Amino acid sequence: MLDKLIPDAITPDGIPKGLILLLVVACLLIGLAGLRYGGWEGWLHTFENWLICLIIIPACTALVAAPLKWRDDSFDIKMAYYLGMFVALLFMIAKLRYWR
Repeated sequence: MLDKLIPDAITPDGIPKGLILLLVVACLLIGLAGLRYGGWEGWLHTFENWLICLIIIPACTALVAAPLKWRDDSFDIKMAYYLGMFVALLFMIAKLRYWR
């Protein structure tokens, strides 16, 4: 079932698809914390959290890791992207800890 949900083109070879799906779902759920403001402001905060967790931090991590790909062809840039997504998840958890 996960083969149909997550294509092989976006997954690294060494990571199970279930873990990738779990990471994406965790990022989406932690992004819903912005709804505590209510109304349009809450949805904008939620969209901002999703943008940070799923696109900005992982893309910057992959961009920083790009020279490693140019030097070594066996380096998987998708692995760096998912590492950035995990770092973003940890960042959002730490952000929510001190968020009042």
